[in-house]
Amino acid sequence: MSNALTSDSLTEVLTALVAEYVSYSEGMNFEAKRALWDQDDTAPLLCPEEAPEPLIGWPAINAYWSKSREVMASLKSQTANVRARLIALDIALVTYDMRWIATLSGAASRKPIAADVRVTALLRKKPEGWRYFHLMEGPVDLLTMARLAATPG
Repeated sequence: MSNALTSDSLTEVLTALVAEYVSYSEGMNFEAKRALWDQDDTAPLLCPEEAPEPLIGWPAINAYWSKSREVMASLKSQTANVRARLIALDIALVTYDMRWIATLSGAASRKPIAADVRVTALLRKKPEGWRYFHLMEGPVDLLTMARLAATPG
C-alpha cells in the first residue's frame, strides 16, 4: 500500500494525537475528547476496562462520560509505547499502554486508585485529521488494581 506517511511519521502523528486525547483526562474534559472522535460515525465504540459491555453510539458514550464526572473527583492518564500502522489508506490501528489514576467523589472518596491498561484504537483520516471511532481498553494487571482498591487508605 502506497501512502505519503511512513510508518515512523504515522506513529509520530498518532502519538501526538493520543497524547492530546489523554491530556483531556486531567480536567475530565470529555467535550475535547469527543472532538477527537469521528463526529460523522453514528455508531462509535468505546469500551473502557471497567464497563461491563462496549458503549456503542453517542448516547451511550455521552452518558458514560457524564456519569464519570459524577463518580470521579479527578482523573489523570499517561501513555507509553504507542504503535501505529495503516490498515487502509484512511484507517489506522493504534495500540498503546496507559496508566490512569482516579480519585472518587463523595462518600466513596479515599486514596487514589490506579490501573494499567492496554488500548487498541481505530482511527479514521478526516479532513480535520485523524479521529477515533473505536477504542477498547484491556486491563494489564487486575490483581494489583484489586489490591490497591482493597487497601485501607
